This record gives sequence, C-alpha cells and structure tokens, in this order.
Amino acid sequence: MDTALRSRAVKFLREGTGYDNVDFRDGQYEAIEALVRGRERLLLVRRTGWGKSIVYFVATALLRAAGAGPTLIVSPLLALMRNQLEAATRMGLRCHRIDSSNQNEWDDIYARLQTDAIDVLLISPERLNNSIFREMAGEALFSKLGMLVVDEAHCISDWGHDFRPHYRLIANFVRFLPANVPVLATTATADNPVVADVRDQLGDHVTVSRGPLGRDSLELDVLSGLTYPERLAWLAAALPKFEGSGIVYTLTQRDANLVAEWLRSRGISAEAYHGGIDDDTREEREQALLGDDLKALVATSALAMGFDKPNIGFVIHFHSTQSIVHYYQQVGRAGRAVERAVGVLLGGDEDDDIFDYFVKAALPSEDIVAKILAALSESHQGLSVPALMAIVNVPKDRMQSALDFLSLQTQSPIVKVGSRWARTPVQFEYPLEKARKLAERRRIDRTAMIIYASARDCLMLTLSTSLGDETAVRCGRCFACTGKHVVDAGDLDALTVAAEDFVNHREIRLPVRKKWPAGGLPIFGFAANTTIPADLRSEEGRALAFFQLGTIGRRLRSEKYEQKHFSKESVLQAAALIRQWAPDPTLEWIAPMVSSRHPFLVPEFVRQLAAELGMRYVDALCKTRETEQQKGMENSSFRASNLDGSLEVIPFEGMERPGLFVDDMYDSGWTVTVAVALLRGAGAGQIFPFTLSKASGRE
Repeated sequence: MDTALRSRAVKFLREGTGYDNVDFRDGQYEAIEALVRGRERLLLVRRTGWGKSIVYFVATALLRAAGAGPTLIVSPLLALMRNQLEAATRMGLRCHRIDSSNQNEWDDIYARLQTDAIDVLLISPERLNNSIFREMAGEALFSKLGMLVVDEAHCISDWGHDFRPHYRLIANFVRFLPANVPVLATTATADNPVVADVRDQLGDHVTVSRGPLGRDSLELDVLSGLTYPERLAWLAAALPKFEGSGIVYTLTQRDANLVAEWLRSRGISAEAYHGGIDDDTREEREQALLGDDLKALVATSALAMGFDKPNIGFVIHFHSTQSIVHYYQQVGRAGRAVERAVGVLLGGDEDDDIFDYFVKAALPSEDIVAKILAALSESHQGLSVPALMAIVNVPKDRMQSALDFLSLQTQSPIVKVGSRWARTPVQFEYPLEKARKLAERRRIDRTAMIIYASARDCLMLTLSTSLGDETAVRCGRCFACTGKHVVDAGDLDALTVAAEDFVNHREIRLPVRKKWPAGGLPIFGFAANTTIPADLRSEEGRALAFFQLGTIGRRLRSEKYEQKHFSKESVLQAAALIRQWAPDPTLEWIAPMVSSRHPFLVPEFVRQLAAELGMRYVDALCKTRETEQQKGMENSSFRASNLDGSLEVIPFEGMERPGLFVDDMYDSGWTVTVAVALLRGAGAGQIFPFTLSKASGRE
C-alpha cells in the first residue's frame, strides 16, 4: 500500500465529509488506489449509501493534484447530485454541470474548460449525442480527460431494471479512450446478468468489485392485502411512531399528491415530489427533507438515484415495485447512518395494471416501430415528434422511447436534423427474439417481487441474493424472521373510515387546455399547434371522483360499465359537490355531452342533476358521425382529431349566459375542450365543466 497516497486520500475524505476522525469504509480506498495508481477500469457494485461518490471525488482530487485532466461524470439524474457536489466542493474541487436547467451558464463552463479551470463536469448521457456539446467541449475535455465516471451504470444494460438507450453511447465513447485513462462505473442495483453485460459494454480488462448488500440497521416489513384507504390509515397511524424523517414512494403523480395531502390533513408534515413539479420547488422539498423540516416526502421514482440523506429513518412503499432491483434501490435510502431504520412494503390491486404497462414498454413494439419508419419514409422533409404523433397513435413517452431505440442502433434507420427526424437508407429488422426475452425478464422480475411480498423467507436475504450477493445470511430482524411487524399501528377502523371519506370528498380540479395539438381539427377550423383563444376556452372544472378510487370511484365504474345507469346516489353527490363549488357567476343552464354508443347514459343523468339543482336542462350538442372510443386514442393529436367534425351545436335561448357542461369521464380533457370551443364559438357564455370521474394518473 502507498501510505503517502493513502494519507492524502484520507485528508480529502475528511475535508469532504467534515469529520476529522472519519476513515474509509471497507473497499473504498482500494478502489481509489486502483484508479489513481493502477489507472484501471473498475465496476463497483456496492450497496446504496456505501459511498461510491466518495471514491470518485477523492480519486479526482488525487488525480488533479498529480496533474491529470478533469473528471467527466455521466449521470442520469444530475439534479439529485446536489448534496454530493457539496462534499466535492469542500474538498476544493471545482464542479460544474451542463443540463437543460442552466443554459445561461454553458458559455462560461465551456470557457473554463479551455483554461483547465474545471475539475469535475457532470453531464447526462444524452449530452454525448449532442453535436454542440461535442464541438464546444472538444479537445479541452476529451483529449485531456483525467477520469471517466459512469454513475448508475446498470442503465447501460437493457437487461437491467432502468435501461436508458443513451447509455449505449458511453460504450462507444469508452472504446476510444486511451488505456491510461481510468474508468469507474458504479451501481448498487445490478444482478449477475447485468454485471456481465456492463462488463462487456465497457471493454476488456474491467475489474468488478462487489460487496455485501445487506444493511444491519434496516428492518424490513411487508403488509399485504390492504385496500387503498387502509394503506392511508396505516400511514397516518404509523409515521408518527417512526424515528426521524423519511420517504413514502408511490407509482403515480396522482397518488403522490393525494397521499401527501392526506398526511397533512392528519397533522403530519408531508409534501409531494414528482416530475410534474417544477425544479425549484423540488429542490426546496429536497432541502426540507435533508433538514428534517418534513416528516415525509411522498415521491415517485423521480426521487431515487443520487439523493443522499444518511439518517433517513423510514422508507415506505405505498405500492409494490416492478422488481426486486427497483425495491432495493429505493428502500436502500434508509438506514445508512442510523442504528435503526425501517422499510415497509404495502401493496394494492392497482399494482398489476401498472406492472403490465412496464412489461409492454420493455422495448418499443414491432408495430409502433414499423409505423414510425413508414411515416418517415413517406416524408421528404422529415417529421418532428408532434407531427409524428399526429400520424402514429402512441403516447409521447413511448414515441420518444421508440425514437431513442431506433436512433441509437449501430447503423441507425433514422437521423435527427434540427428538430425533425428523417429516414436513412439503412434497412432495419426488428429484434423479435430480444423483445421476447426482455418481456420474459420483466415477468421474472415481477414474480420475484411477488415472492418477496409473500415473506416466505428472510426479506433482507431475498433482496441480497436476488442481486447476486453470495455472502448474504438471514438478518434475524425482518417480519419473515421474527413474525412481528416493525410498528403496532393499532386499531385502524376509525382512521380507515376517515381515509375513505377523504378520498371520496377530495377536491378534484379539471385543468384548462390552452393549445390545439399537432394536426389540429381542420373540419372545425382549429389550426394545429395554435393557441386556443380565451373566448373559446372552458373555465376550470371539477370532478366528483377519481375513476375506481374510493367508494364513489368504484361505484361510478360499476354504474357506467355494468349497470349502464348512474344512480340517484351519484346524482345527489354530484349536486352536493356543485353547490359547494358554487361557480361564479351563477350558472343558468346545464347541458350533457352526447354519445352515439351510449345515447342515454349521460343525458339521463344530467336531467336528474338539473332537477336536483333547479337548473334548466338543454340539449346543446348532437352527434354528426360515430367516433372511436376516446380511451383507444393514445395521444393528444388522435384524441382531438377523433372528435373532428363529429359534433354540431344546437342553439338554444339564453345560451349566452353562463352554463355547466357535464360528461361522465375526464381523461385527456379533449372532449371537454372541443365541445366547449364549439359552444362558445356559437355564442355560448362562460362554461364550467363537470365530470363524474377523472381517469388520469396525473393532476
């Protein structure tokens, strides 16, 4: 061992952590020495919280002191590395990042690269495919690179739980690096097949350093068979009994918002955290959790890789996860620097529907790929993503995933020119066998998660062995080992009733769409990608319930699809909500959406609602042609165009006065948007939408 090198490494470690007596954990210094002295290519597979960032920041400090060039860190979630960067800054490292949120800083960063005034540069993998970045960073970065770090390296492997196509660019980049440039790849969530794949991607002579994945401080628990309100009740009862602050994970933005609001209603400080929240607010909420100003952050997977709070006391999963790997990555946020922390898995019937989506999304389907390539082949000037979505009926995220998949093939059948995609002469054969194997891998992953949730064997042992830890032993602390839950939540009957009432009576707002989609609605004269004039828009609306959620949401589904009739109870509950809402100005008429498939369902309900509210019922619209079901339309362009030319306004006396427009379901919002625009264009006054159900997982 080089004692002088170790002494300098310890100095940087203590400056970074702020602790004068701290020393390296098992394996940390050995990894640093391999990078600094051996200039090795190293894959670190270590548990969450082990300190992988310490390795690459201390190694960077030592390499820079010896005259090496800057370190390039490729990470999928740059925004969540804020607290790691603070540690690097304490070591005296000059750290910068280039991402979409700091474009005003790019010129300064590129100038600093030219003068060797940057020690660490963080980028996303997508940046490697950006011609401007490659040109501006150029020789100042790539020819003088001191070290390459691939954070969350499991993303390289399409067999992993979180494959990101642009990570494949890293493999191409590594092939051209000089042999004396050390490469560090880090992950906490790679099983044996993923480790093998990552090694192959990083080239020859990659050393794998694995450590135990268990954590002695973490007590794991599973509670099965709880309904949605029962899970809410359990959270309200259990969280105050846990030490410190923690994270509650949900699968959707809607649930993150709802759970956080419920906890606040019970006097528990909680905030939601997900991709639908702006960057500044998310950073504020990260800091609030870091400072223990919140009891819980209720988060989607947007809060996962890169977030570091050593004293998290609990991680609760409100839903199950796609795989053991996902679960380990998230629950591993707890118990890093405390004597006791808990990880509890709750689950519900809705988990399976969400899992089915992820299985289907393992690779873009052959049908979607064929339609995209056909659309591009027929276009001489190329097509933007919105233009493609007007031709191919897929959601935006799946469209982008398919384009990434195609563009990152070794010989790509498509190329991006400016904002448009174009077809290349390259012939493409869809990898059917690979798609089949990936889908099967996802099913195996899900089966392993179901086995974990059954608590047949030690939970920590199940997690660790699933991830290839051959040293794992029974923990003796979890529910499977002891037969005891981590907390006695007590009698939940009263809280469950309160949670059910909360779900049933929570205010659900219907947002106002302000722009027509690509493709527009040419028959109605609404031009593509144009702003919807203010005098054609609806007002903000309300919904009675979330579809299938709570007593009301479940009953509404049954009434629509099984009974084919909305009950008197639904009428009374809708009337009560509208009275409480009390739109201003006073509404003077009420009109239903029309359907050729179910011509009486909504009008009959609205007639009863009008009588209950003492309002004038009017038939304001009629169908001019039959349309496809909106639920089969998967993006805004198709949902809007499906309605184009299908409705006609029936003028009525007093339509210039404010009114209420009623439908049974709000999903994308295009039915309401188009119907209201037609009515207002024909002379109607302000229109307030109301629907029985809101279907979207987002708010």
